[in-house]
Amino acid sequence: MSADVLTPGRLQKGRTTHAGTPPEPAQSWAVGMLMATVPTSAHLAQEALRAAAAHADLPVAAMAEAMVAGSRGVPVPAEVQKALDDAVRAAQRRAAQSRRSGPFLMPTRTDAERALGKFFDARIRLRAAPDDPDARRAVDDAIYTLCVLMGQPSPNAAVHEALQYTEG
Repeated sequence: MSADVLTPGRLQKGRTTHAGTPPEPAQSWAVGMLMATVPTSAHLAQEALRAAAAHADLPVAAMAEAMVAGSRGVPVPAEVQKALDDAVRAAQRRAAQSRRSGPFLMPTRTDAERALGKFFDARIRLRAAPDDPDARRAVDDAIYTLCVLMGQPSPNAAVHEALQYTEG
């Protein structure tokens, strides 16, 4: 969009295809942004986009275009931003619940404790020798192991989950 500011009136004129979906580039961009923000699957990101559009009483195409324009520094109307923020928070709650209740096997407590021990040992080793590539590799390996064992996408979440799991 070439405008400096998006107005609700301009957003109402969003282009839609015959199925009411936004043009592919805007939709793909918006869904990708939501996937990175939440983080979530493409399907749940599309649901969040539709929910935000419905909450703002806009066509999905207009919401996607507003997100793309907003990512490029164009101010987005407050009601549109609020609808998007609400949809992102709801999607984050759903994603967190699905990760906790997901159909994955939990490691034994012994395996989780062993992985935590390796992580903390490797971290101490790295602090003692920050330029040691073997120490860095040991930390990376330990973090990767914790992420896989605990089914978490980030190191912080994996360590937190492992600590709670081993203490519980």
